Amino acid sequence: MKYAKILLVDDDIDDRLIFADLLGAADPDTALAFAENGLEMISVLEKTTGEQLPDIIILDQNMPRMTGKESLVFLKDSQRYRHIPTFIYSTYQVSDFYRECIDLGAMDVVAKPDTIQGYREMIDQFLLHPAHPHPNNVQPLRGCNK
Repeated sequence: MKYAKILLVDDDIDDRLIFADLLGAADPDTALAFAENGLEMISVLEKTTGEQLPDIIILDQNMPRMTGKESLVFLKDSQRYRHIPTFIYSTYQVSDFYRECIDLGAMDVVAKPDTIQGYREMIDQFLLHPAHPHPNNVQPLRGCNK
């Protein structure tokens, strides 16, 4: 299964541009929308009709105004959005954070890539060839401090 519509919520313009360039090169047919923070994400989603909702939402954890975890809580508390698979990526790499986000409904929590190759691998593994983890099969965040 592949996602046709992705919403990336990240306040870092460089990260958004890298993500867009690499996703476009890997799969030019995937529609990618952006929001700079959780509040903007809500605005984008509320203007979107049901059939145009994203197939997946990727949240950066460290954003102003509304963090990735706060955005996740909003999404999973909403009847309209709770079905959308949601991933969080973060430089904050602690296993307790991972477990908390999984318990809140995230499909996975991954370390935010810090290289172009890391972004390529994330896009390939989680977006183009997803293998959804089972929420009860909690594994520590890759590269986390235990």
